[in-house]
Amino acid sequence: MNEPAPTFRSWERWIGHIGYIAEGIIYLLVGSFALFAEFARQRQPNGSTGAFAELGATVLGKAMLALLALGVAAFVLWQAILAFVDPEHPGQRDQPRHVIVRVGHFFNGVLYCVILGQAVWRLLGLAGKDGGEGSQARWTLWAMKLPLGRYLVAAVGIGIAVFALAQFYRGLTHDKIKRVDLSKTRLRIAIEAAGAYGYLSRGVLFALVGLYLVDAAWNFDPRYSGGIAGALTALQNRPFGAWLLGAVAAGLISYGVFQISKERYRMFRNS
Repeated sequence: MNEPAPTFRSWERWIGHIGYIAEGIIYLLVGSFALFAEFARQRQPNGSTGAFAELGATVLGKAMLALLALGVAAFVLWQAILAFVDPEHPGQRDQPRHVIVRVGHFFNGVLYCVILGQAVWRLLGLAGKDGGEGSQARWTLWAMKLPLGRYLVAAVGIGIAVFALAQFYRGLTHDKIKRVDLSKTRLRIAIEAAGAYGYLSRGVLFALVGLYLVDAAWNFDPRYSGGIAGALTALQNRPFGAWLLGAVAAGLISYGVFQISKERYRMFRNS
């Protein structure tokens, strides 16, 4: 028996396009500000919170941040659609492999809910002045003080490290473009190369985030458990840190370019 073809309503397709473009813009911002931090020499790289702080420093920047927040909200909604409705795999939603993928979409939606909250908090003028690293480290320390908290933090770190392995897999295979038709563009090789470099850089970054969380739980020391900002700062402080940070930051920019450029060629089927 043939499985029914995946179908999408018009508004779902628009939500998906807008969401992926917004995700790409976030990585463009994080990577660009990380490169700037290295060139400035007297600054530390920041994650999404720091990027939002930089972007929202002017009136025009706040308007752009507001539009970006709407895009992130669209991405959260899109992840919820994939997690709970899963229109991409009709008739196969309850298969173990697809259940795992749906759980991944759910947690990705939760992560971007946090990022959306950071953007809204910044727009309301209620955010702190740091780049998010300090607050995340404080949350990690608070979590480790809970009963079984260290095990919970370690489990989250392991989960992020597994996610990093998935990024390496997507970067090295055609999985990253399996729902994208690049056959009609002369930029196919460039877009694929940007995606490969971007996914591999994301893999390095999230591997560091996960391993530092595991290390924080093991040693009860949240020093580098500041999420993306903490991982980028750790790279900057290593031998040849300028090269390491520059390579990963350029990879994040590459990932952002990939996410934005491929949306024109994403394949959706009408409902």
